[in-house]
Amino acid sequence: MSSRTGIRAALLAVIALFGPSAPSEARIVSADDLSRYCAEEAMVRLDASRSELIILPVEQNRGQFTVNVQLDGRPGMVECRFDRNRKLLGVAVSGAGKTKVAHKAGPAAPKAALNKCLYTFGQEATVEKVSPLRPGYSEIILRADNGSRRVACTVPDDGHEISDWVEMKP
Repeated sequence: MSSRTGIRAALLAVIALFGPSAPSEARIVSADDLSRYCAEEAMVRLDASRSELIILPVEQNRGQFTVNVQLDGRPGMVECRFDRNRKLLGVAVSGAGKTKVAHKAGPAAPKAALNKCLYTFGQEATVEKVSPLRPGYSEIILRADNGSRRVACTVPDDGHEISDWVEMKP
């Protein structure tokens, strides 16, 4: 076997093992998995275990599906919205302490990086955009829920320090 054939075989094995990667905005979830998918999002975004969650029934309104997942015994709720084809439209998190977060589907910021930016921002904010930068870094655009303050926060994915902080003009 030539080295070229060996490399091709190894690449096909990796793809078979992990599957082709698709951007999160293209994620299509089957009707049966809408609740499970949203529960997984809630566990990550609210830092909760599965036993701490209350999953409400899937709602359908005007061709869109909505799943709400609440924390049992403390504030916090995740709302997942899907279009009529069950394509993820967005995930919103509310009531989880001071870190109210909502953003459209797209690249998700690592939790440690997001928490560092929100803590530094110092007030309730909405995540407008998350852009992955060089490996291990993200840029997170935050907008204040009350007021016009906006910042661009560049942070390593482990959230140990902020690399760049830019107060943007409203």
